Amino acid sequence: MSATSVGPRRALAGPGAGAAVDAGVGLAVTALLLAGLARPGFPLVRDWVATPAPPLSDAALGLGESAARAVPQDVAVVWATRALDAVGLPVWPLTGLLTAAFCVWIAVAAGALVRQAVQAASGPGADAANWSGHLLRVPAVVVAVWNPLVVERLLQGQWSLLAGVAAVVTMPVLLARARPRVAAACAAVAAAGLTPTGWVLAVVAAVVSLSCAGPGSGSRSGSGSGRRVRSAVPLAVVAVVTALPWLLATLLAGGGAVGGAGAGGETGVAAFAARAETSIGTLGSVVALGGIWNSAAVPPSRASWWAAAALVLLLAVWASAARGLWRARRSPAVRATVPLALVTWLLVGLAATGPGLVALDAVVGAVPAAGLLRDTQKFVAFALPATVLAWGVATRALASRLRPAGAALVLTAVAVAAVPDAPRALWESLRPVTYGDGWAEVAGIVDGRPGDLLVLPAGSFRSTPLWAGGAAVLDPAPRMLDTRVLVPGDLVVGRAGTVAGEGDRAREATEALLRGEDPPALTDLGVRWVLDERTSAGPRGESGRTLATTTTRFADSELTLYELGAADGRELTAPPHTTAPPLATAPPPAAADSRAAVLVAHAAWLLTGVVAAALAWAGRRSRRRSRR
Repeated sequence: MSATSVGPRRALAGPGAGAAVDAGVGLAVTALLLAGLARPGFPLVRDWVATPAPPLSDAALGLGESAARAVPQDVAVVWATRALDAVGLPVWPLTGLLTAAFCVWIAVAAGALVRQAVQAASGPGADAANWSGHLLRVPAVVVAVWNPLVVERLLQGQWSLLAGVAAVVTMPVLLARARPRVAAACAAVAAAGLTPTGWVLAVVAAVVSLSCAGPGSGSRSGSGSGRRVRSAVPLAVVAVVTALPWLLATLLAGGGAVGGAGAGGETGVAAFAARAETSIGTLGSVVALGGIWNSAAVPPSRASWWAAAALVLLLAVWASAARGLWRARRSPAVRATVPLALVTWLLVGLAATGPGLVALDAVVGAVPAAGLLRDTQKFVAFALPATVLAWGVATRALASRLRPAGAALVLTAVAVAAVPDAPRALWESLRPVTYGDGWAEVAGIVDGRPGDLLVLPAGSFRSTPLWAGGAAVLDPAPRMLDTRVLVPGDLVVGRAGTVAGEGDRAREATEALLRGEDPPALTDLGVRWVLDERTSAGPRGESGRTLATTTTRFADSELTLYELGAADGRELTAPPHTTAPPLATAPPPAAADSRAAVLVAHAAWLLTGVVAAALAWAGRRSRRRSRR
């Protein structure tokens, strides 16, 4: 072989080059899927609510009436927003860039997982670090990001959950090995801990992967178990520290547990169960990594006969990979992924059956924080690493009959075929918005003032032509205004009716407003302000009767802010028949010591992640120097 042909091959060799190739492929796929976020503006799609200046409110800290579902995510976004403002950088790309980083992280982890398992799957002669290895890894990297799970969660607006998905793919790479890379795994747990659900995904994946780690070659019997114990201790400590923000907030708030039962003891388990897609049933849907509960967050192709065709192609890939995976069954990476996928498919499918719904409903209603389990479809993330391995092994099997380029092209096409319209669906949904100037005016009036704010139309979601083309999105008011915004948290699910949230006082005040009761009925509940988002469709009832005797503090074409006071600007007093002063039934804001404690927990979470990442980086540099 000539020197000119050896050079490029050597340049492409090594794990560092492999990671760079995987990152490049992941970046290309991410650019296709998230192209809509390159447009200026703030993402606003269903659960994804980005705002120009989110406040560090009690709700952001998890100390409000609603459960701490977005903790520490909301505080992290507040801190990042303020840091960007301080250095004069634009804020609007923040959550979009974080989402893109999570997608690339998934891609790099998928490539590393295939490289780790390919020797056991394809025999001792396999080499995943040369140019053909890079090419044969492309389909696995593509399917890790371009799949129904990731696409549907993006359409639902759950961008931060992708950090948990990335951690699930990463844990077998870091922990299912003779020498676990504990610092990097700790950093992954901290990053996934942006949300409680992401934390659960990362911790479960870490436990499974570490339990499958094998002893190194030539090591004494029992040294593998000792190494696992030594690795488990720092991981357990980091898991506890990174869970403190939402655990402590839930304890101090004294409200509902994270994701727990809502008003009247409703758990919402039936509403959030995995959903059967067209013609493939619930089990087929979750095997295909789909089946999200919200049919509105599903690309059109997954709601048609094409879902069945895509499932057939997926099963063909698994059939092609079966032999290679069986040969590699003793590989820690395979043992940590394939059995977990099988168990996941079984449990998620069973959880959507009648007996499964009854059992899970009982658990969620009885066990604090078990509400994290009610959206069972998101745990399909545990099957993603095995799916990645199946694509990697199947590509190598097909390469024995085709050239590597041909095998990579065919399997990449099969991966894309699972959601062929993903770029278009995401382009149309991930449409950033620009908030009107009226929001800043309203914030200047209500921020830091006593009394709570009620929103019209009633409900937690908004449907306005100014935002997302009229699609339903979470009301941005709680993330725009530094006052207590009363939101019941009720969710209307087509097949299951209304799932009640935790905001009992918000629900009572909203119902009084819709009945058109006199303003003192609202001030007795702690309400001082009513914000009518005028361009949004939804129930307003007889609220006009209530607001007719209030003071209009601000009005433009989008917003009208009312203060429940007399025409001359004086606040209303309680009616003669009651001894309760205005705002008497409103609970006080979170105590300063509670806020301080939760902020310390957030700082500990952030510091833990930074230190773990620094140690992982230092360890990686040390290993690279030792190999030279």
